[in-house]
Amino acid sequence: MRFKTIHNIALLTVISLLTACSQEAEQAPMPVADTQTPAEVTREFDWYLEKVTPAGQTTLTRSADDKVINESFVHWNNREYTLNSTLQLDENGLVIEQTISGTSPFGAPIDESFNWQGGVASWKTVGESGSMASGGSAFYLPNEWAAVGALEAMVQAAAKETNGELALFPSGRARVQKMTSTVVQTPGGPLELSLWAIFGTGFTPNFAWFDDEMNLRVSSSAGWLGMVPKGWEPDVLEQLDAIQLETTAQLVEDMAGDLAIPVAGDVVFAHVAVADVETLERLENRFVLVRDGKIAALSSEPLEIENAAIIDGTGKTLIPGLWDMHGHFSLSDGILNIAGGITSVRDIGGEHESVMQMTAKIDSGQVIGPTTYRAGFMDRAGPFASGWAAESLEDALERVDFFAENGYLQIKLYSSIEPAWVAPIAERAHGHGMRLSGHIPAFMSAEQAIKAGYDEIQHINMVFLNVLAGDREDTRKQLRFTLYGDEAGKLDLQSEEVQEFLALLKENNVTIDPTAAIFDTMLRHLPGQADPTFAAVADHLPPAVARKLYSPEMDIVDVADAWQRSAEAQSAMLKLLYDNGIQMVPGSDHYAAFTVHRELETYSEAGIPNAAVLRMATLDSANLVGAGDRTGSIAVGKQADLVLVEGNPFEDISAVRRATLVMKGKTAYQPEALYQAVGVKPFLPSEKL
Repeated sequence: MRFKTIHNIALLTVISLLTACSQEAEQAPMPVADTQTPAEVTREFDWYLEKVTPAGQTTLTRSADDKVINESFVHWNNREYTLNSTLQLDENGLVIEQTISGTSPFGAPIDESFNWQGGVASWKTVGESGSMASGGSAFYLPNEWAAVGALEAMVQAAAKETNGELALFPSGRARVQKMTSTVVQTPGGPLELSLWAIFGTGFTPNFAWFDDEMNLRVSSSAGWLGMVPKGWEPDVLEQLDAIQLETTAQLVEDMAGDLAIPVAGDVVFAHVAVADVETLERLENRFVLVRDGKIAALSSEPLEIENAAIIDGTGKTLIPGLWDMHGHFSLSDGILNIAGGITSVRDIGGEHESVMQMTAKIDSGQVIGPTTYRAGFMDRAGPFASGWAAESLEDALERVDFFAENGYLQIKLYSSIEPAWVAPIAERAHGHGMRLSGHIPAFMSAEQAIKAGYDEIQHINMVFLNVLAGDREDTRKQLRFTLYGDEAGKLDLQSEEVQEFLALLKENNVTIDPTAAIFDTMLRHLPGQADPTFAAVADHLPPAVARKLYSPEMDIVDVADAWQRSAEAQSAMLKLLYDNGIQMVPGSDHYAAFTVHRELETYSEAGIPNAAVLRMATLDSANLVGAGDRTGSIAVGKQADLVLVEGNPFEDISAVRRATLVMKGKTAYQPEALYQAVGVKPFLPSEKL
């Protein structure tokens, strides 16, 4: 689903990814048309998905009086983001006035404005508003990621400051830093571009490429969505993405500093409760020995180990490291994942080159991050394609072979896949020992997909759409969301049709990857309210991230009651899946760590026992990727992927947020320090090791 903005989270979870990318976007000056005044400059840019598929345009016009007009239309996977912005700068390059209108990728209205006059700044979005007196200068950073003119102006203004730093309205500070330069080939000849890092607008830096006159030229988000000047070939992104990834890795490595604590000697967790996810019991007052990155002993009696570091676990619970089974993450997410106790992630659709490089850097210890398991992602070429897109069945089968050769464990299909392709793709994937999962293709029912070879279904809405849409509807479109919201609450979950489908899931051992948290947000998030997925942690997040939580991605005001009933039906379906013995695995599809924590809460709120929920997030997930023999539970001989949490998650699953120490093999981490490194207010002091 890829919700990342909050990213939603939902695709927002795409959209957080997108926030980074789009903020990097501002591009190359174009020749001035004859109809323009000499003082007016217009620049046009093209957006590309996966460096290949056209994905929209941005036009920037800047007049002599420093008025910047920004018009953007970006589309991917049937999401259409429109934005119109007028920005007025003062003589120092700071914002005096700004208006933004348009439509979010999921159809919610965009209405944002800012005004600075007489020392008073005032602002308004769909979700929040405010004003404040200001004795000094500051820069207003809008919520909208496609307002690239504002990003360019902010970098230009900050770059003039001695320390590259600016205060932001309504709060926070941004800092920019020139990282490196390179020469690219353009239609006009060689051009030197410089990579600038932008700190303070997210958990970790965003990036953008500027020329020597500080015009924004290129932006890219982990190879997924990129923007280049009109007329440029998108393959320039290949060169720049490689440099950007290396720079990201170095920044993350530098940011982490001494946050990774090598564990050279023995460690004993004493007087700790152990979450036994195999027996679903909480073992009180246990002693756990970690030696050489593995669990060496688990005892009900004290362990007398010479020179061992002792960690007092009184009042705490030792749980296995958590899993995110629906990650769309980057190198910069690694610190946040580990801080939140996520020691393993299944990346389920990242751009190949970026994912391979990211995996290598994490595995080598160059950067902090979870162990990564890869799922290949493909779609069919066409107007609604997302990610790598096949032109033919032969093309798709060759891609399956490619993923197998590169160590991928699974294939994920998307909504534009031809239904007739599913069975041969499944046969080829299974022949390589790979699983097949995905969205249910348009004009195909989930029942048909299972019979054709699906092993797993992504997203809880696809379970409902087996009945609500079947093979009748074009679910490439936002209908897969609106139909779900409008009709799920009306569906009789005890009907023969639903019960037969549940039996089919059970009979075929089909796993469900619900990403329930982001759908809960979609169904319930109203303007002015904090996003339900992140409401519990909003006060801990960086200011520029937190304020985005109050502007929904979907416009549900007029259908709020019906969609609330659908949210209740979603919760009931989670319990039905569990009661019928159908495996579920938790995933984020949005912000790292925090989304998984909320995902587990949605299962608990549905009535699933917390012990079973914890097992889903640990051993069940490990078993699904074939790693259950070496991780996923606290057992002698397994890798020491461990999280020490305050409280008892068997009684209160939200305790998973309260980590005081994380271990990943031979390395320990203090969540307090990790959170601080990415601008998050820590939840608890960490254990000393």
